[in-house]
Amino acid sequence: MHPRPVVADHHSRFRFSNFLLAVLLCVVGVYSPLSVAQERPGGHSGELAQGYLARIQQNSPKDVEKALLRAEELYLQDEITSEYPPLAFVLHGPEVAIFFKQNYRQYKSIVDLAARLSAFGVIHVAVCETRMGVLGQDPAGLYPFVRTVPFGPREVERLLVDEEYVYF
Repeated sequence: MHPRPVVADHHSRFRFSNFLLAVLLCVVGVYSPLSVAQERPGGHSGELAQGYLARIQQNSPKDVEKALLRAEELYLQDEITSEYPPLAFVLHGPEVAIFFKQNYRQYKSIVDLAARLSAFGVIHVAVCETRMGVLGQDPAGLYPFVRTVPFGPREVERLLVDEEYVYF
């Protein structure tokens, strides 16, 4: 029987120690959804994001509520720190109707949660002026904690590309 070369034994120990280190990091819980390096749009991998943007895919009140609840969860778990600006919510679909004062009864729980998170500095809510025009609404009908942007999709693009935000 031939003895194993020393070089192969060294590489095996090195791979095994790397494996153990990876397992240890997972067990210890070093992973944090807002503190790990994430790949940003434009190929800047390995760098921390400059901010976080809510991904509202269905353009529905339920989708907005789900994202707000996730923001609240991150806040309660101390995952949101002063290192980052508030989480951005840019709404540009029919879901902007949530934030018109006239619809408070219908969306009370969502509006109250958004107002509370906004007051705590956890989120910023912006709605699209173009969509408001399509809905025949005036910015005066919005809650004081909601700001407007001229065109929501452009604001999303600006945050992702220019400001280097990532979706949360």
